Amino acid sequence: MAPRESQKKASLKWDKENMTVLSCKIRKPQAAAFKVYCENQGSTSNTVLKDFVLGCIGEQETVPQAGERAPGVPLSPEAVKAAQEAAESTGETVPQFIGRAVQTQAQRDKASLSLDINPATGGKIGEE
Repeated sequence: MAPRESQKKASLKWDKENMTVLSCKIRKPQAAAFKVYCENQGSTSNTVLKDFVLGCIGEQETVPQAGERAPGVPLSPEAVKAAQEAAESTGETVPQFIGRAVQTQAQRDKASLSLDINPATGGKIGEE
């Protein structure tokens, strides 16, 4: 059921008296990378920014509960761009591509470790 005009008016009036919009200017590629980051967290840019602001002033509204996604590891803008391009070329979403990439790399690392090779350095384990 759609809200009545009187409900819309009352809501707008309350927002005008009690709410404000915070904003900042940021370059478009950075904004796009941030939106991808938020999407990867299963959230929106508004929610992430709001949670950050409230956390800064000690008024955090939401705390991740068991089973919910907590903030993850941010990717560099270069990594986000590479993931976007790779995902686009394979027809995947960025989270799908990153998930597949992590699984593939974990398998490679496991194989290297079984050969006593440090996958991060390529050197023999214990000889570094």
